[in-house]
Amino acid sequence: MHWRSKLLHTATRTSSDFRSLATPVYRGSTVLFDKAADVIDDWRQDKHGYTYGLYGTPTVLELGARIAEIEGAHHCFIVPGGQAAITTAYLAFCSAGSHGLVPWSAYGPTKEVAAGLLRRLGIEIETYDPLIGAGIAKLIRPNTALIWTESPGSVTMEIQDVPAIVAAAKARGVAVALDNT
Repeated sequence: MHWRSKLLHTATRTSSDFRSLATPVYRGSTVLFDKAADVIDDWRQDKHGYTYGLYGTPTVLELGARIAEIEGAHHCFIVPGGQAAITTAYLAFCSAGSHGLVPWSAYGPTKEVAAGLLRRLGIEIETYDPLIGAGIAKLIRPNTALIWTESPGSVTMEIQDVPAIVAAAKARGVAVALDNT
């Protein structure tokens, strides 16, 4: 077989009966199937098995399940990076016509998503002083859907009064997200 063909048509050399206490690292996004009828584009691996790396490999799903168990959560959604996590949080809570608050000291790409993508989707994001604390209550509107916090702040490193912000948000039924990476 030509070497190029060998790259595309490799024979699996690992034993399928090997078991370990540690979940192996699955890096592939391409999943092999015995027949085309088995291919289903669906994220519910518990019902359909693994179909595509976009929905998580066994490694990622094991990580999510363990985090959910530790946190007492129903499910944990793992994303490949910070920007995906930031955007997912915004899109989970905000919709056209809603309002969100983000500290002016937030991570640059966080503010870029707010000024670009979210604005185009009809979501208004307002910046606020990260040291506002309980004063955030004055900025909450009837359509405020999310208050973004970042403590410590990117580059400037100020520490927000997250408990005071959460208390003000909770009193009005507004979700709070915290980026503390």
